[in-house]
Amino acid sequence: ANFYGAIYAFGFGLGSTMLISRLTAPRPDSELVGLVYSLTPRPDSTGTVWYRRPAVLGGVVLAFTVALNVLFR
Repeated sequence: ANFYGAIYAFGFGLGSTMLISRLTAPRPDSELVGLVYSLTPRPDSTGTVWYRRPAVLGGVVLAFTVALNVLFR
């Protein structure tokens, strides 16, 4: 019974989303700035020190993850 309820709920949610999207007008781009990735200006990290940059921190986390996986395998 729960599985069929989930199927019906998913179908109703999908159908209502499609219907509402077709009946309403899209928002102008000026209202979506800051909410949508393609319309948000990219932050400039040239003046940021190396240890506060997201790419460097991501690389450090990735290196630790690989090292721990190799160590505790």
